[in-house]
Amino acid sequence: MSSAWIRALSVVTLSFTVGACAFDTDGDHHDDGEEPTGQVSSELSATDTVEAAVSQACSTTAVKALSQQLVDEIQCMRPGTLSRIDNISGLSLGSAVFPYLQTPAAKALASAQQARGRTLAINSALRALPQQYLLYRWYRAGRCGIGLAASPGRSNHESAVALDIQDNAGWRSSMTSKGFRWLGSSDPVHFDFVGSGAVDLRGLSVKAFQRLWNRNHPEDRIDEDGAYGPQTEKRLARSPIGGFAKGACSASPTTVADPAPADAPFVAPTEADGPEPEPEAASTTDEPAPLAPAPGAADAQGCAASPTRATGGGAWAALLTAAAIATATRRRRRAAAR
Repeated sequence: MSSAWIRALSVVTLSFTVGACAFDTDGDHHDDGEEPTGQVSSELSATDTVEAAVSQACSTTAVKALSQQLVDEIQCMRPGTLSRIDNISGLSLGSAVFPYLQTPAAKALASAQQARGRTLAINSALRALPQQYLLYRWYRAGRCGIGLAASPGRSNHESAVALDIQDNAGWRSSMTSKGFRWLGSSDPVHFDFVGSGAVDLRGLSVKAFQRLWNRNHPEDRIDEDGAYGPQTEKRLARSPIGGFAKGACSASPTTVADPAPADAPFVAPTEADGPEPEPEAASTTDEPAPLAPAPGAADAQGCAASPTRATGGGAWAALLTAAAIATATRRRRRAAAR
């Protein structure tokens, strides 16, 4: 291949890579709309698995009962950590919103609503681990209208400090004055509570599931380390959407709650999360394989471009290729003329 062609192809590759890195890629499920409220198949029963809901549902309400058990387990481990927000006057919650936030965030939200004095419409709040699992699997499969979603154990919504607000522009001043931070134009509906008392609970949410699993499956115990890896993922996929037979630890009078929170203070991201890195390699079993990053996911440098989200991605690639070919042809002709 001539040096001119090599240089031309290099231009195409570099241009396309730079363009890809500039594309806006929200890593969480934020499409300016509500949580998915599609159909849940009537064929699903409480004993069906979370994995079954991936293909037979399009609403996170399919795993509501299991998610509630995780919330109850967190409350048992760290009493008072979470508070309901569906009892705060002046709020309008979407039908699929799981109505919990960290207690300091819930109090700040009530204060923000009172400051403006209008109805505050919320599209998303807490997402328990099973709910985030569904969103990510739907995103991977191109189902249920999910354009992008963080992998389980990685979403700020799992820390119960994140909110998606419908009229984000109208509420921006009131929310920021009460300790919330607007993520910005890359994710306009999203606010994170960064005020006093906010902590990162994502590991605690994972640990709550691990404890529930072990309580119900003493013959198949997993580490209660709060880390979302292949073993936790396999058990989550096999868990019943209607919840476990043995619920939160509050049902056992001998259970001792975890010590006082030692979680790191929550630090909100300055930009929307990108597609998540690939989980650890799966063990060689017949269990469902761990989730890999979606097509177009970030490489080791953390940059990603999704053809479905990049404006005119295919057209730009074709245009750049044509321009490079034309440039190489002109250079060949000039060289021949000399």
